[in-house]
Formats: sequence, C-alpha cells, structure tokens
Amino acid sequence: MKTNIPLSVVFLTAAVSSTNYNIVHNLTDTLLNGYNKMVRGSKDMTGKTTVRFTFQIVNIVEFDERNGKLSITGFFFLQWNDYRMTWDPDRYNATTSVMFVTEDVWTPNIILSSAHSDFRGLGVKELPIRFDNTGNSYWYPADVFKTACTPDIYYYPYDTQICDIFFSFWGYGVNEVSFQPFIDEVNRYVYTEHGLWNLTESSVGAIEDARANLIFLYIQLKLTRMPEFYLINMILPVMTIGMLNILVFLLPAESGERVGFSITVLLAIAVFQTIASEKLPAISRPQVSLLCIKLLIDLCLSVLVTTLAIVSLYFYDMSDSRKVPDCLRAICKVILCKKCEKDKEKDKEGYQEEETYKIYQIIDGQQITASISISDNHSSNDEGSKCTDITWVDIGRCSDIVFAVFSILAFIASNVVFAVLAM
Repeated sequence: MKTNIPLSVVFLTAAVSSTNYNIVHNLTDTLLNGYNKMVRGSKDMTGKTTVRFTFQIVNIVEFDERNGKLSITGFFFLQWNDYRMTWDPDRYNATTSVMFVTEDVWTPNIILSSAHSDFRGLGVKELPIRFDNTGNSYWYPADVFKTACTPDIYYYPYDTQICDIFFSFWGYGVNEVSFQPFIDEVNRYVYTEHGLWNLTESSVGAIEDARANLIFLYIQLKLTRMPEFYLINMILPVMTIGMLNILVFLLPAESGERVGFSITVLLAIAVFQTIASEKLPAISRPQVSLLCIKLLIDLCLSVLVTTLAIVSLYFYDMSDSRKVPDCLRAICKVILCKKCEKDKEKDKEGYQEEETYKIYQIIDGQQITASISISDNHSSNDEGSKCTDITWVDIGRCSDIVFAVFSILAFIASNVVFAVLAM
C-alpha cells in the first residue's frame, strides 16, 4: 500500500530545521557582538575569575630516563563563568548551549612551563569550547604533554620516580584569576596501563606565587618501575656469572685453565656493565645507580679472583729446594688438618720398642711354646718420628681453600647487600 505524505508536512519540517539553525546562528552572532576575548568575563573586574579544573590521563607514552623526558597523553576539563555568554533559552527556541572555537572567546592562557624542549599553549586551536545559558564553560583541551623529569636511578631497576608537571597562567596575576581543582588527584577512568611503569599515586593542585605574581597548576605522578624484565635479563645473569668465580679454585692447577677461565668471567661482567650503562642516564645527581655500583664491585672482585688464581699457581710451581716459611707451615697444618705421626703417649726424650716372638716345637707328640722378647731404644730425634712435611704443593692447596672461601663470602655479601638496599 502506497503512503502519501502531505507536501505541507515536508515544508513544515524543513522550516523548523531551518528556523533552529537560524536561531542558533543568530544566538552566536549576538553573543560575539562586541565581545573582547582579551578581557575576562567577570562583571566586577576587581574580583577574581575562578577556573575549576581536573586532569584525565589517557596513557604514558614514554619515560626517557637518559634524556629526562616524560611524555603522557591526557586532557583537562576547565570550567569558569563568563557573564557575557548568558541568554534566555525561551527566546532562542529552548537552546541551552552553544559552541565556539577557542580563538573567538576568552580562555585561560595556560602554558606548559615544565616543558622538556619547547613552550606551548594548552591544547590545540581546533578544539571547541561549549557555553551553557548560565555562562558556564566546558572546555576539554587535550594534547601529548612532554615534560622534563629528572630521574632518581639509585634503586634501578626497583626505582620509583616522582614527576611534577607544571602549567603556568601567563598574562594574569594572582588577584585576577584563581584555580581550584574538582578533585585532588588525576582521573584514570580511561587510563591504559603502561608495560613498564605503574602509576601508583597522583595529585593535582594550584600554587599562587605572590612575589612573582604567577599562578601554577601542578600534576604530580608517582611511577613505579616493574623490575621483572631487568631481573631476568640482567640481574640474575650477573649473579650467575659471579658464582663462576668460586669455581676457579676447583680447577686442577695442572690443567692450565684457571687464568683463562677467570679472565673470561671478568670480561662477561664487563659486558653486562656496559649494557647497564647504556640503559641508564649519564648523570651523577642525585645519586649513581646502585646496580652500577654492584657491577663495579663484581668487576673488582673478579679482578681480585684472577690475581688470587695467579698467586695460587705461583705456590704450586715453587721449587721444593726453597724452604717453606714456618708461619705458612703452621697455617697449612691447621687448614689441611695434618699432625705428627708419633704417638702422644711416648716419652718426649725417647721410648723403648719391644717385639715378642713365639717359637713352637713338637717333642714326643707334645707342643712346647717358647717366647723371645727383643727390645730396642729409640730417640725422639730419629728421622722416622718426624712430623709429616709441608710442601709448596700443600701451600697451593691451602691457598685454594682460603681463596675459595673468600670468594664465596664476597659473592654472598655483595648480593645480599644489593638485595637489602634495592628492595
């Protein structure tokens, strides 16, 4: 069935639409007639224009620690009242709000004063601003904010960074404009988590510097690094390589591989130190990274282990014609648990050794037994009663034990201190 729409209805609809457009167009022209965007919209110019705001963070683009730059994406919500933007909705077909471009109306002249490279105004010019019939504004300037943030890398990679983003209101003094936050923290309704940094805390506020006659907005972000990547790819390999220093003294001295093995471990630690230094900013303030200090200590310990391995080989290759010092002899006896072979119950000056022999003989079917004892006097100075001698090979074995224990203790101390300080 074919439906016929009266032509008058079509004309009426078009007329209403045209009338609504014309009404809004006339309203905007009326509001902008004689409007001076360089003058804030306050009836009493001796009073302050209060700008209320909040900040919504969208995501963390990057945190470049080497260059001290934090880049975040977000937008403000700014609201103030402009008495020139008021009208009676009944006179304009119940129109309660209109939109303008920011170039046509008064807006707060907010500059990112903590910018990393260049100063720029808040938002982009193409973003519109809405006013309702009571003169309240609704402005949502958005941008990628690149701010300077000097990192504190002492606890890297278990560090927490606090970055302050400052915006200054230029052109007006503290007696003309005031800022008030809706809430005292950053909104995270549309926030997307970063793969390396956790946003744990945040705060927003306003600061008035009466001496400089400037007003600042600040946004403080507390970022905590997730250390799992660095733990698996840097810290644990360094600890594993450090354990190899202990095994140097388990290699036989005759193998000739001790020095080469220890130098290889030394070079491996040096490589990890280079990798760590490439990821960290080349700064000494406020503090140098604890990880760099640990790698330097491990490098020094590896150099020391290499030196001790050479000293141990020196003992092994010492000529037997050279007498072992008494101090080294005494220490080596304690370490190797060596003692004299003579019986402690024997006389200090000498002792008598007696041997008994039994003789068996059968006479007329009877067994006759006779015993014969032979005695021999010995002096305590006889060569057979000398204590076990200590050779240079024994000194080398002692040095291996001492150096290995030292390496174990140094390895444990280095890693325990790092773990306690870093975590």
